[in-house]
Amino acid sequence: MMQDSIFIFSEEQLNYKFNQEHPFNQIRLKLTLDLLKEINAISTKEIVAPRLATDEELELIHDPNYVIAVKKAGKGELSEEIAESYGLGTEDTPIFSGMHEASALLVGGTLTAVDYVMGGKAKHAVNLGGGLHHGFRGKASGFCIYNDSSVAIKYIQEKYGARVLYIDTDAHHGDGVQWAFYEDPNVCTFSIHETGRYLFPGTGNVNERGQGKGYGYSFNVPVDAFTEDDSWLDAYTTSVREIADFFKPDVILTQNGADAHYLDPLTHLSATMRIYREIPKLAHEIAHQYCDGKWIAVGGGGYDIWRVVPRAWSLIWMEMKKNPNSNGELPKEWIKRWQEEAPVSLPTEWDDPKGMYRPIPRKEEITEKNAQTVANALYPIRNRKRSQ
Repeated sequence: MMQDSIFIFSEEQLNYKFNQEHPFNQIRLKLTLDLLKEINAISTKEIVAPRLATDEELELIHDPNYVIAVKKAGKGELSEEIAESYGLGTEDTPIFSGMHEASALLVGGTLTAVDYVMGGKAKHAVNLGGGLHHGFRGKASGFCIYNDSSVAIKYIQEKYGARVLYIDTDAHHGDGVQWAFYEDPNVCTFSIHETGRYLFPGTGNVNERGQGKGYGYSFNVPVDAFTEDDSWLDAYTTSVREIADFFKPDVILTQNGADAHYLDPLTHLSATMRIYREIPKLAHEIAHQYCDGKWIAVGGGGYDIWRVVPRAWSLIWMEMKKNPNSNGELPKEWIKRWQEEAPVSLPTEWDDPKGMYRPIPRKEEITEKNAQTVANALYPIRNRKRSQ
């Protein structure tokens, strides 16, 4: 019997841990699942344990020598010089014990989600442990060792012969996934992110449109720093609708970094919880409109792990289940349980308070600039329509 939605999780996903001080902290997975359990929004039968991705699966995207290097690094057998050439042992991506197994499990979680959805066992699946979109063929980058989304897309192509629309709403450009499919017309990538002028990885310009047969299948909307909800949502909604109508995918894969929020310590955008209600809502609609509901969601960035990520990620699951119980107050038991560990005061409501920050003085200018960016990004689609 087909399930409506499944949630990939096991405690082992928390083993992807660089060090105590590192901003990438998978305890956010537990915080999210615990919040869903506290409001009785998820049952045990909907939680599925991830599996380890095999070397063969990792090598759909990653260089075999890189996989060997990651294994050696995790056992303390890789020299500093060689590690550095693979992007390992850096400030962003420090080496930790068992890093290959921890990383392969995150990839395997996304592949588990893929098999449930593409194999007809569930309409939707979420693996919040995934979304490591900066990993390259032979190099770690930006907290990402293996790129689970890239591996999953290649896996979908090879095993199921499907065309994939990848939607990335992380505040950082989804560079690893974009470049992996830059010449492939059967994968359409869309990334809406903070402009690379001030933020890692510095890529994701409007003119990165793909090349060769893949030209016109890569879309980027780099929004200005301090972009607020209205402008962000206008850019996202307009772009996703037009791109989905142009590409007509068989399945959508959404990367759900929660770091465009005003409180995120690593980025400079001014979004609130409002956008995290709308992101999954539109993804859900598009999945049913074009893909018979086939929707795989992964996590990603999100570095205010206490106040932002659990609420934002819970809303993905709530949307998948069409559960309306995500308004008003957060459960008191959840707040009480985690407040002891949290270094900040936890929120008490699902939505952010009005007037959370002072009005941005350049709001009109930013809004106008973002609208122009969207027009530039969608120019190939609109131009094609005009010439038909």
